[in-house]
Amino acid sequence: MTIATLLPEDEDARLRALQDSGLLDTGPEQAYDDLTMLASQLCGTPVALVSLVDRDRQWFKSRVGFAAEQTPRELAFCAHAILQRDVMIVADARTDPRFADNPLVTGSPGIRFYAGAPLEVSSGHRIGTLCVIDTAPRQLTDTQRAALEALSRQVVAQIELRRKVVELERARRRQAAFERQLQDFNKELTSQVSERTQALLAQLDRANLYFDAVGSMMVIADREGRIVRANNAAGKVLGHAPDALVGEDWFALCFPPDEEAAGRRFFASLIGGEHGKERRFRGHVMTADGRRRIIGWHTTLLDDDTGLPGELLGVGEDMTDRLAAEEQLLQTLQQLEHSNIALQQFVHVASHDLREPINSILNFARLLAREGSSLDADRRARFVEFIVRGGERLRALVDDLLAYVRLDSAELHCAPVALGELVDDIRHALSDALLRSGAELRVGALPVTLGDRSLLGLVLQNLIGNALKFQPADGTPRVTVEAESLKQEIRVSVRDNGIGIAPEYQERIFQTFQRLHSRSEYEGTGLGLALCRRIAEMHGGRLQVESAVGMGSRFILTLPRHEGARDPSRHEEDAG
Repeated sequence: MTIATLLPEDEDARLRALQDSGLLDTGPEQAYDDLTMLASQLCGTPVALVSLVDRDRQWFKSRVGFAAEQTPRELAFCAHAILQRDVMIVADARTDPRFADNPLVTGSPGIRFYAGAPLEVSSGHRIGTLCVIDTAPRQLTDTQRAALEALSRQVVAQIELRRKVVELERARRRQAAFERQLQDFNKELTSQVSERTQALLAQLDRANLYFDAVGSMMVIADREGRIVRANNAAGKVLGHAPDALVGEDWFALCFPPDEEAAGRRFFASLIGGEHGKERRFRGHVMTADGRRRIIGWHTTLLDDDTGLPGELLGVGEDMTDRLAAEEQLLQTLQQLEHSNIALQQFVHVASHDLREPINSILNFARLLAREGSSLDADRRARFVEFIVRGGERLRALVDDLLAYVRLDSAELHCAPVALGELVDDIRHALSDALLRSGAELRVGALPVTLGDRSLLGLVLQNLIGNALKFQPADGTPRVTVEAESLKQEIRVSVRDNGIGIAPEYQERIFQTFQRLHSRSEYEGTGLGLALCRRIAEMHGGRLQVESAVGMGSRFILTLPRHEGARDPSRHEEDAG
């Protein structure tokens, strides 16, 4: 008989499905070896194989009691078995005209009995078999045949799981490729974005390690729920030696106490056939050390020799880590998507704001270069002043940009911070501005809290500096810094008598590059309050404003109250 007579109608598509499985010529895997061993033991045969039928050969992914790694396809019993959906049984190969003159029958190893369950993958193509072989004629019992079919489905489940893991890895690589396509703003921003992206990709890599597709739990229980047999994977998950599990009550030993009664009722419905011969579901098990694990079960009801439902075979996958990893992966991808959108918006606005001072510097520099010799001293001095002011605006914007971006990778160095002493330092840093404006700075009793002294100082200096800046032309600034301690939090407020903020702008001012006034009225980059709010959130707090036009503003920094933080102490002074 030639090989052409053994080709399935879907041969080309079948071979593509076989290649897509990624199994050919791979190394041994415990999950497949366990299933092969179990097939040999359940069917009572010396040989069991997971056979994949390639174009010109059959290659064995797993084998028990068989030395060869592959045989020619024209000699393969499995090449016949994949032509049908059901288990193919050859009781005595010597009397079967298809195999009577087969060298594997007439010579070594002297095959007489063969039973092969086709491995039909999700695409509908049969790429191989789970088969058992004996050197003596025989038959399978109905129970053995059902077990062989059940085990073949578990082989297919392992194949499909491998394919899904490969698809997930391809998706991860596509996501990584997308990350590399992002355009960077400048060298400093490029460095910050790269570090952030690498950190997120590292999280993806760690998340992908949880997807452990090797090994499945296998437990056989009798009608009363006693464990008849358990494999090594089940013992490893449950924390018991497999032999020690035999004879134990499955529910009393391995179920959470609060789920035991419901578990027994569900088991009774499975044994009673209310859900058919097979059922997939998820459930909890309790390990020997008291931990709950989430298991995805595929149960098969096995018939006894009389054809009545007998034992229940449960094949389980410990999904606890995988579900956690999927949740982490989803969160990471969402975070990455949001970060990319925010970054693109940030770069766009930052580029726009940087162009204005750069254009100003270039325009006046070109005028000086072109007409400098013909300009009088006053105009040349005025042009130089414009260039200097543009450079100062550019430096201030770059400094604020760097401070804002560096917060992404900044680590909080938390320690007790005496806010009263911190405001004293800020008073000294702003002494020139206080003197020029004739401001009155009142400091009430301020507490000691836990936080990053440098970052909290940046917040308070920004708020006090804004209070001095946003004043009517003829006004004398009056700024009050005070605090109140509540049960769960501390509120530090900076109050001024400045121009105030209309209600519709009171959230907008905390966004990046948001200015309510022209630079000719009030200098600034539009990043200060956005920076302050991010620092507050890094401390687990928040920053809000209460204000009305012409009535001044009150900025409130709320921080969590920590163990060891002290109530406000008297620290009240005036500066004018």
